[in-house]
Amino acid sequence: MRTHISLRPLALLIPAPAAGALICMGLALAAGVGPLDLLRTVWSGSWGSAEAAINTLAKMTPLLLTGLAIALAYRAGLLNIGCEGQLTIGALVSASFAVGAAHLPGFVLLPLTLVAGAVSGGLWALPAVLLRQRRGVHEVISALLLNYMAIYLCSYLVSGPLGDGTAMGRTPPIPAGAQMPEILRSGSLFLTPAPLIALAFCFAAYVWLSTTVWGFEAVAGGVNFDAAVNAGIPASKRQVMIFVMSGALAGLAGALEVCAVHHRFYRSFSPGYGFDGLTAAFLANGSPEWLWLSTLFLGSLRSSDKWLQIGLNLSPNFILVVQAVLLLAVAGQGRIGSWVEKLFTAEKQRTGRSPVKERKAL
Repeated sequence: MRTHISLRPLALLIPAPAAGALICMGLALAAGVGPLDLLRTVWSGSWGSAEAAINTLAKMTPLLLTGLAIALAYRAGLLNIGCEGQLTIGALVSASFAVGAAHLPGFVLLPLTLVAGAVSGGLWALPAVLLRQRRGVHEVISALLLNYMAIYLCSYLVSGPLGDGTAMGRTPPIPAGAQMPEILRSGSLFLTPAPLIALAFCFAAYVWLSTTVWGFEAVAGGVNFDAAVNAGIPASKRQVMIFVMSGALAGLAGALEVCAVHHRFYRSFSPGYGFDGLTAAFLANGSPEWLWLSTLFLGSLRSSDKWLQIGLNLSPNFILVVQAVLLLAVAGQGRIGSWVEKLFTAEKQRTGRSPVKERKAL
């Protein structure tokens, strides 16, 4: 079966960030910064040098995986807002496993460390979907509470039994065999295959949803649960499966951060990658094949926050304001997209051309 990448999600992706960018430029003008200066500084801070590009790609990796985790659950009719906790659990478990299994050879230790993080993230997501299926508790509530449980549990463990014995609140460094190899270095920054691994998972998820029976059943349950059940699809089982997969991807994001960037776990490990993944997923309209574009945008913003303070005397928190504006734009994405479609339809009718109907596959 051949697959094709639909451009429709891309058409819906562009208007919301564009509207958000216009609002952010207005905020910059209010702060005394010209829009061109703002764009130039963001570009310099994210792609203006080899170090900046490496930093941007490194920040893209967890966003790709947490965004994919949320997008998969969303396609199945669920909202996994617990990626922050799943990522934190995955990072701590992977770091602790690597330290405890330091005697293993590197070609075994590294993949097992990543698997440990993914499995722990999936298991941490399981209670939320089971409570949804068996007790009717909305997964947003339970997953959000599990976030706090994971963060405080990991903080306690890394300050005590799993810590390195100091007051820093961190695990011992993982052995060299569990560290991902460098493929590019510039100064003190280095790049590993982690971004390529995250991109491969996005492509694999797109193929799985588009070409496999299980992928079709998962999406069908998300579109209309009752109709899927009446058609003989085990929609409940598929929802459990895909929610656990979602948690595993978030846990893998934490494991990759340990193996590729930090080489240990410490308190306040994540700056909010699990929540930023929500923005990335909805900017891409829940489409795994376009996540790279939304995470490229968000990663560029994240890596340029200090440059805004140095070059333009703007607070680094300005990036948080930008993300908040983007979230508001995403919330109105459906209305913005309908306006865009009406404009295109009116233009085609004015020029006498019949609109081309795009094939849509479930």
